Amino acid sequence: MVIIRWLLVLPILCCLSSCKPYHDIENYKYDNSIILTGVVSSIPEDDKKELEFTFHSYKYGNLLLKANKEYAVYLIPANKLQLEVKLYKPHEYSNVNSFNYVEYLRHNGIVALGKLIPDSEIKFQGTAINYLPERLRYYLYNYLKTDLQNYKSVELILALLIGKKNFSQEQQNLFLGSGTSHLMVISGLHVGLLSFITFVIVRVLWSFSQALCRKLPAQYIAVFFSMVVAFIYSLLAGFSLPTQRAIIMLSVVAILWLFKKRVSVVRSLSLALILILTLDLNSIYSASLWLSFSAVAFLIFLAIILQQYKSKFLSSLLSQSYLAIFLIPVSVYFFGSFSLVSIVANLVAIPLVSLLIVPLLFLCLILSFFGIKLWIIPSFLLGILKSYLEFLTHHIQLVNYLGYFSIIGLIIVIVGLILVFLPIGKSLRLLGLSLCLVFFQPFENITKKHQSFQIHVFDTKETMVLLQDDGISLLYTSNKNLSNNFSLKANLLKYLELQGIDHLDYLIVSGDSNYTDLSNIRKLISINTTITNIATNIPVQRCEYHNNFLLEQVNIKLLGEDNYCSISFKVGEIGFLILDGTSIATQQNIYKLYNGVISPNTIISSKVPYFKFITRFKPESFIYISDKSLVKENISLFRDSKTKIIDTYNNGAVTLKIDKQKNVFLESLLKNY
Repeated sequence: MVIIRWLLVLPILCCLSSCKPYHDIENYKYDNSIILTGVVSSIPEDDKKELEFTFHSYKYGNLLLKANKEYAVYLIPANKLQLEVKLYKPHEYSNVNSFNYVEYLRHNGIVALGKLIPDSEIKFQGTAINYLPERLRYYLYNYLKTDLQNYKSVELILALLIGKKNFSQEQQNLFLGSGTSHLMVISGLHVGLLSFITFVIVRVLWSFSQALCRKLPAQYIAVFFSMVVAFIYSLLAGFSLPTQRAIIMLSVVAILWLFKKRVSVVRSLSLALILILTLDLNSIYSASLWLSFSAVAFLIFLAIILQQYKSKFLSSLLSQSYLAIFLIPVSVYFFGSFSLVSIVANLVAIPLVSLLIVPLLFLCLILSFFGIKLWIIPSFLLGILKSYLEFLTHHIQLVNYLGYFSIIGLIIVIVGLILVFLPIGKSLRLLGLSLCLVFFQPFENITKKHQSFQIHVFDTKETMVLLQDDGISLLYTSNKNLSNNFSLKANLLKYLELQGIDHLDYLIVSGDSNYTDLSNIRKLISINTTITNIATNIPVQRCEYHNNFLLEQVNIKLLGEDNYCSISFKVGEIGFLILDGTSIATQQNIYKLYNGVISPNTIISSKVPYFKFITRFKPESFIYISDKSLVKENISLFRDSKTKIIDTYNNGAVTLKIDKQKNVFLESLLKNY
């Protein structure tokens, strides 16, 4: 127990001694050129025309910077540099049930974004010793890129050897669809198996010499070398959370074993969790931490309940199958989807990758330093694995979970699964099955259920508005949003799933482009009718006034002008006008053509409306879609009309709900109304 206490106290002391008081960045320093001193702390990423890297500023902490490629010679991990940069305060588009980039940066210790001033001078000030492991990864990364440039599986090899993930979208979809993403990172499983293989090999080789065994027992030297290999492998992975867990658990077991003490796996896992959270409390927000620890905890649970089976093969098969079932609700909670072929895929992929490919990659890496190139062998095996996964996922795609799955739902389902798997009475197993039914909650369109009209304004740079009329859905969007696949998935699709919408009845696309590609959005959700004046890759309906249509109870008026398509509609006596980011000249034409058929109480737009829309109709509210606040000069335009301005920059996503009695309820993500 004394040893365990010291194992707990030591990282706490290290953590406290390494804490440095960083200064907050003063507001006036944003968007201005400033001089920073610090160290390059990550391998630069090639972001098309620029390099992106983490720079540890001695004064402010970690900054995510971009630089022209001409500076690549300076941007080597562990280099102490003085830079001239322009910092930006990260702004997050706040949408319901969406990925929050600002939170992601904060949890990863990034305090600001920035860019090196072009043609500015960089001063080299030495080498930071504590970042030398990252420099080792940098040199190894460049060495492997050169050595593997003729192999198709170079991205997979880099991911498995040094934890560098540069997967193409096609590769990401393949691993997600097959449920094997966990194998394409350096995980605790890889670290543990490689450590075990090293232990066996060293122990056997050491035992051949009786003289060596008399000086030092074979098991002691085997433990030492297995820990060295595990540490080096974790170092190459940049000490990711799964490898931290594995190295801590292995260290605890190894140290206590050397002192002839025994510790349970549960205590070792708990100790690893405490140490990781002590060293980095922000890791509590990481999906990797929860997936890693929950998977290991469940494997421990399965090892206990499957002791009744004498056949190791059957026990292993059941363990893998049960684990895949257990990870389905966990995967849905974190990623909103799960794979139906993960059990079959992992039965082959786990032993192939962990027992064969990873050890072979290490052997090939060592041999390559002596001029012996055998990369073709693991590359061939990775090709076989890829073909196998493609075969499995060809007809059975990744399943998107339609609906909202909360943390409470996750806990209930996990408790239910534990009761089902436990060797207990039928009544408790039946209770477990009933708890698991929470996962299969009914998928129902919310507006259809409550029979209401709803307008949801997304917090995006360009206009994106969703109308729902008693279960009939219409998406109005700028064509610029359609090329942003991340925004479509993270903002639109997540919200549609939350609302219980499995298709769009109408899609209206507006913009100044001569052509727009609808492939991205049509891959994400089915669309019945598309309306636009922009040329597309599919047949569409023109945005013209004579094509006006009825949703369920609300008539939509199409106000077309060139490639733009504005819309007007009334809910009872409450009028609405949605304008895309049209120019003032286009708005003037829309006003001249349609001012007699519209009477908006609320205007929604990503641009300030033409002044006659304001002076004539005196709208009660203006919802401004932008990544910036409205400037004072434009605010003054609304004073005489006493129009209430609601901007998505300060409010986040905005929702207007209109009930049967035509009462309007305004909600925003960041403010209460």
